[in-house]
Amino acid sequence: MGTAVSRTWLAWALALAASGSSGCSSAAEEDAAPSGFGGEANGDSWDHGSSEGGGSGDGAGGSDGADDGGQGGGDEPPPRGDDDGTFEACPSSQPGAWVFCEDFETIVDPSEVMLDYQDRDGAFVLVDGIGASGDRSMEVRYRTGEEGAGWMVLSFGRSPLPTLDHPTHAPDASFEEIYWRLRVKMEPDWPDVGPGQLTRTVAFAGEDWSEAVVAHLRSASAGVALVGVPVTCVTGTEVDCSGYDDQAGLESLGSMIGRTPLFSASMSGQWHCVEGHLELNTPGTSDGTFEFWIDDRLEAARDDLDLRGSWTDYGINALVVENLWPGGAPAPLRRWIDDLVISTERIGCTPGPEGEGASAG
Repeated sequence: MGTAVSRTWLAWALALAASGSSGCSSAAEEDAAPSGFGGEANGDSWDHGSSEGGGSGDGAGGSDGADDGGQGGGDEPPPRGDDDGTFEACPSSQPGAWVFCEDFETIVDPSEVMLDYQDRDGAFVLVDGIGASGDRSMEVRYRTGEEGAGWMVLSFGRSPLPTLDHPTHAPDASFEEIYWRLRVKMEPDWPDVGPGQLTRTVAFAGEDWSEAVVAHLRSASAGVALVGVPVTCVTGTEVDCSGYDDQAGLESLGSMIGRTPLFSASMSGQWHCVEGHLELNTPGTSDGTFEFWIDDRLEAARDDLDLRGSWTDYGINALVVENLWPGGAPAPLRRWIDDLVISTERIGCTPGPEGEGASAG
């Protein structure tokens, strides 16, 4: 497939997913989590030079700081807290198990390291003045009544996606097991309400962005706890899904509700470490693992999952950082994301020993 055709197909696939996935779901789909790109059709999603739904190209996510009617922060400076800059940044020489690390201190635009980055008209941007390990992070600006606040897609390992000239990491490796970690901070006095999606870890199965396996970390509807939702789209050796977020084919394997009230007012205004672990099952056996931690405390775990049947075409190959609030945010609110790591071993809330990494962010 030629480059021009690949770009057109990908834009169509994402736009189609968005147009059919507004965050509404049937009772059977509630456990499967709302769709990731719901309500966010952006035309050509690869156009990182446009602020109209595309990436920034100028390090500011396409936002010019103009008044946004009180929606999502505008020019209001980030509220720097006493824990900003107190965590360890990405080491200059990464541990051998690490596939990727990004602390957002040196890049100009997230599209330098992401397969796809959409700022949603300035709703998801790099900002100065607040950061877990330094002075910069990704700011999410939720706008009253709006569901979408941007996303970024990190590609790693062997993948069917048409990456074209966009970044991917450790592209020759196949990952049966992966850990991911990020730090997240909700603005001070955040209301006791969950914002929907946080991350989606994926085994993509086709160049149309069809998914074989998905592991969501999100809030339980408007609840304040973090919930893990493992999802499969495999029967035997066949992937049943066609295109991104194919709700007709995706099957939830149940919800795993955490114990920590991450999205509560009492935990707002401070950085919190979220780590997930996904291991695909042995083909034909229900022994797959999904578990997650908050601030190094195990929240929920399962090791009896049939995630992929006997399908073995690809391993885990992407992490999507999602800012989709099903039904729309109740007020202008902000959160920040920093210190994103992908590894084949447990990461924890501080970097591991110095070593040679597989790929640097």
